[in-house]
Amino acid sequence: MRRRTILDRRGFTLVELMVVIIIVGILAAIAVPLYTGHVERARITEATSIMGAIITSQKVGNRRAGKYYSASTVAEFKSRGIDITDTKYFTYETVTTPNGGFKVTATPTDAFGAGGGPVTFTYDPAADPPGRWGDEVPILKDWLLIQT
Repeated sequence: MRRRTILDRRGFTLVELMVVIIIVGILAAIAVPLYTGHVERARITEATSIMGAIITSQKVGNRRAGKYYSASTVAEFKSRGIDITDTKYFTYETVTTPNGGFKVTATPTDAFGAGGGPVTFTYDPAADPPGRWGDEVPILKDWLLIQT
């Protein structure tokens, strides 16, 4: 009797296998766009965190030398204590502005993919409240303006 139950066992039918394949395909179709969005947000986070380091470096440089600096190459940023050698999705540039402030721009490279424009932060000393750049005042997220 035991031998007969072993022989009567059957595998999955073709319809059952197709149902499993269709379910896996639907789950993959949902997961790929979500994953792509997470990857793009991670790349943008890289830009904003490096821009934060550049802004902090500008603050320190202004306190030491009494002026803001301009930089656009890896060597110029490295001389200011910012290592951007591993960045492949953005190029960074900081320039002084005529009103005594500075502007930091992160421009997407071809490796970033299609879409999106530069991310820019501009510091205007005439428009900012006094004490904003003091040691007790943190850099807030809403100060970073995203331009497309």
